[in-house]
Amino acid sequence: MKKLVGIFKQVIKTIQLSIFLSRCKLCGSLLVLEGEELICSECKAEIMPVDAPVCKLCGRIVENRHRMCGECIVKPPRFKKHLSYAIYDGVLKDLILLFKYGEIKKLKKLLARYYIEIIEKRINERFDFIIPVPADKSRKRDFSPVYEIAKILSRRLSIPLLRGNLTKIRTTEPQAGLSRYKRLKNLNGAFKVKDPTRVKGKKILLIDDVYTTGTTIKKCSELLAKAKADVTALTLSRSM
Repeated sequence: MKKLVGIFKQVIKTIQLSIFLSRCKLCGSLLVLEGEELICSECKAEIMPVDAPVCKLCGRIVENRHRMCGECIVKPPRFKKHLSYAIYDGVLKDLILLFKYGEIKKLKKLLARYYIEIIEKRINERFDFIIPVPADKSRKRDFSPVYEIAKILSRRLSIPLLRGNLTKIRTTEPQAGLSRYKRLKNLNGAFKVKDPTRVKGKKILLIDDVYTTGTTIKKCSELLAKAKADVTALTLSRSM
């Protein structure tokens, strides 16, 4: 009888834990280990920074650390350099999509840590402003994922956040699924620097979430460079 009571209590305790404890936003497992928040330790361990030679301009994986990729040799981008934390795949891709479209705002602190890690390890300079790539207001009126991240970086790194000077003035199709040519055409005339004198001679840290072909980052960097700004671009992840 006592054994049955013990088993019953254990079952009740397990049910209570499954109801009241938080679960991993990705795999659904219970968050029971110390330090676990939002995602479990196993999922977090799958997020690995890029550990391979990359193009010294755009950050694409190359064979030699001191080389540029063919695209940057033929047509160098207007940013000084671009870095990404990791490849856009697996757990990190799922987290970005969950934050971006699920609007789970608590994820922003977790994702901001990865930006800060790459800044501290691989970018040895000070910036005058952080500028987030502006969102298309017609699609996201109340929530801008990149801006949410930029606010945290501004506070933690003590770099002023400059919002509204680089602005999106034309609604565009989502870039996902478009060819390189169509991506370029889609963004022609989509962005504008309202006050070029505000960024003239300034060191800018341009922030976005994903670097696929680099079209968006390059368009924004080109406009800022025309305003005589010195641009370093940073994204959370990039395609292969």
